[in-house]
This record gives sequence, structure tokens and C-alpha cells, in this order.
Amino acid sequence: MKKLLIAALVIAVLVVVALVLLVSNLDKLVAKGIEKFGSDATQTQVSVSGVDISLREGRGSIKGLRVASPEGFDARTALSLDDISVAIGIKSAGEDPIVIGEIRIKAPVVNAEITQSGESNIEALRKRVEAYAGKSGGGSGGSGKAAKKLRIMRFVFEEGRIEVDASDLGIEKKTIVLPEIRLNDIGGANGATPEEIAREILTTVARRTSSAIAGSEIDGLIKEKLGGSAVDKAKGVLEKVFK
Repeated sequence: MKKLLIAALVIAVLVVVALVLLVSNLDKLVAKGIEKFGSDATQTQVSVSGVDISLREGRGSIKGLRVASPEGFDARTALSLDDISVAIGIKSAGEDPIVIGEIRIKAPVVNAEITQSGESNIEALRKRVEAYAGKSGGGSGGSGKAAKKLRIMRFVFEEGRIEVDASDLGIEKKTIVLPEIRLNDIGGANGATPEEIAREILTTVARRTSSAIAGSEIDGLIKEKLGGSAVDKAKGVLEKVFK
């Protein structure tokens, strides 16, 4: 599950970083920043349909964030985050840690495509994001400067789902509902780097969603559609993606 959601959650962290760095009422500038940071990290096209930042009210919203699948996959869009809202701690913008009141990601959709060879578009994205993180110098962004620390008071990941397309393996498309995730005071009073925050979020998401995946009907569908060694192969593919 960590592998399946890592790209989506890293994009969410990139959104926060973009808002911190580009916080202003120039919505187009924020949108371009998100698209640039996201595209650099995933090495695919990342786009947003709209951004609305209000400094006076201390809030921001991002609509229609899309992450394209890497080349070689039929699924045009790997990740869809249509509704992201952020409560911005304007007074803490010049302090360390920077306080983010809330990040709320509503109705995220993961389009997980699994090919006959066992490759997954989400797995491919994960590898690219990890490679990008390794090049970034552990949060300094390659600038040699220590990363600003963040403190996220609330993180909410709700009403999400995974659309699994393993039709190349002879398995019907399946929807898996993701459980709601709520975390409080990520980073604590001293704050944490974006990488540390992402790691904490990913660990929690992986733990809380594993039971939902284990209780799905995917294993049963595999046994109904395939037999013999094909079952073992398909199970291995799914386990690699969902762990």
C-alpha cells in the first residue's frame, strides 16, 4: 500500500512546499510552481486546473491536480486529486517551523494499471519520486541550505479510492475504497522536514489501509479467472503493488 500511495502523498507534500515558497495572491504563480515541482519529481506531466489563494483568510485550494502515467502505460492519468484545501499559517511564514493548520485531500483517485509483465504505473512513479528525492540532497533542494521545517496541525485524507486495472492478467477492473486517514500535529512543536513528514504520513497510511486491501475480493477474482502458476504470478504482482 505504501508503494501504491507514495506518489500521491509526495505530490501532496510538494503542494505544501509550493504554497510555502510561493505564498501570495498570484494564483497563476502558485499553479505554475506546483506543476513544475510535481513534474520534476515524477518526470511526467503534472497539471492543475485552478488555484485560489487568500492571504487575508489564510486559506488555499487546488482543484483538478492530475499526474500522468509514465510512458508505456494505457492509463492516461495515474493520480487525480480534484479537491485539496490548505489552511495557511500566514503569521508563521517567516518562522521555523512554518505552521500549516490543515491539509485536506478529498476524493483522491489512484488509477493503478498492472501489465502482463507485472509492471505498474504507480510503481514506476514511485521509483521516479524516490530517485528525485535522492538527488534533492535530503531536503536542502540541492542548495546546501537546511530545509525549512513544517508543523502540520491536521492532515485529512478522505473518500479516496483505487481503480485497479489488471485486465492484461485476465482480471476484471476492481474498485477498492480507501479508509479515511486523520493525523494531528505532524512534526510537533519543533517541526520536521518535508521528507520526515512524508515518511510519517506514508507509514500511517500503509498500516491503516493494509486491512482494507486484505479484505477486498481481488484474491478471489484471481482464482476465478486464472489457474495454476498464473495464480501465483498474479498474486505476486498484486502483493508487490499493494504492500
